Amino acid sequence: MKRQPMRLLSALLLAAVSLAARAQPADVPPMPGFGVMVHYLPDKQTINEIKRFDVESFAASLAEMRASHLILTLGQNNGQYIAPNSALEVLCPGSAKNRPPRDLPLEIGQALRSRGIALILYLPFRAPQEDPALMTCLGDVNEQQPPPARFIAAWSSVVRDWSERYGSLVSGWWFDGTYNTKGMTPAGWDMLCSASRAGGGNRWLAFNAGEGPQRFSLKSAPCQNLMAGEYMDPPAHLSAAPSDLTLHVLTPLAASWGSPTPARFSASQLRTWFSEAATARGLFTLDMPIDAAGRFVPAHVALVKSVTARKP
Repeated sequence: MKRQPMRLLSALLLAAVSLAARAQPADVPPMPGFGVMVHYLPDKQTINEIKRFDVESFAASLAEMRASHLILTLGQNNGQYIAPNSALEVLCPGSAKNRPPRDLPLEIGQALRSRGIALILYLPFRAPQEDPALMTCLGDVNEQQPPPARFIAAWSSVVRDWSERYGSLVSGWWFDGTYNTKGMTPAGWDMLCSASRAGGGNRWLAFNAGEGPQRFSLKSAPCQNLMAGEYMDPPAHLSAAPSDLTLHVLTPLAASWGSPTPARFSASQLRTWFSEAATARGLFTLDMPIDAAGRFVPAHVALVKSVTARKP
């Protein structure tokens, strides 16, 4: 598969608190800092299964676990997205045939807002690496190579379309695969950063340069204000070098990303991480698997609920 300026952080926290106060029952507010990521990635052959996704049940499970935020994948490398995008269809007309039969991020965003849970959208920094047609029409090359200026312009228009489409429903973006930014000009960064903020000024922006202790806290973009946080084996206690980015750690609860295997961590360890993240005014995100209907592994939900349950 991440401390930001205090003014922006304060605005985000105040907005989240205000939203929770309006929408969430007083006895079960979200736990500050704790969130969930899901790798929901249907391909072109299975995209119609998106009709099975039970948004209300999914959002209710997040609320029961007291998640304060969700990182939701719009798509990854197979070229299939779970949301329509008119800019993409203009740039790549052939993509229209793969338009999903419902706007799942919109439905999820609305369900989360009513529960005081923030939505962060996941998208690779580069075009889908396993779809040659989209790679070509977007003007991209291998993600290990510098991104062409033509691609940055095209991708910014795609990001802007989603940013404006979802507006205030979206609290941030998490861009994956920011491995090579050589040659990125200030104008290119301005284009992409502006697109990420379109429709909602105060957003978390994370750009992921890689996993582990040397990379999870890197600042990879001038507009970045949140650590990407990818860390397969986080230390027993959270710490990060002094930074202007908000502390964030992101790790899979199970053996790997989206894996429906037993949890790797004890309730005690999770409780420590959640508490330390909240104390640092940061985020701790657990990647948790779901099935095609948006259902979590019951044992995972039970474990997290045992950690986040409010004391009598």
